[in-house]
Amino acid sequence: MGNTHDRNIVLLSGYAKLPNNITAESVYETLAVAVLFDKRSGIIVEAEASMVTNIAKSFIANLLVGYNLNDGPDELMQDFEAYYHGNAKKALETAMRMVFNKYQDYLAESQK
Repeated sequence: MGNTHDRNIVLLSGYAKLPNNITAESVYETLAVAVLFDKRSGIIVEAEASMVTNIAKSFIANLLVGYNLNDGPDELMQDFEAYYHGNAKKALETAMRMVFNKYQDYLAESQK
């Protein structure tokens, strides 16, 4: 059986410690955010965050999918600030900044 992976899709992930005394922390301790992006465009095509509820997972994915990593983190952080009012906000922002840092590392490596 052949490999069916689209070689234009790359995975990046970021992690952050969750605050104490919230449900997600008792389940996960660390928040993970993973995104798949198209290396030709920088656009996130799929995303997942280790949230406790399905609605939170879906909401975060909907904020991320379609976002162009080439646009930098600022607009996305503004969206998190405006639309996400859960207890894991700082952890989400930290994990996404890690994703952006890894994207910059990926771009630097791919230009060598």
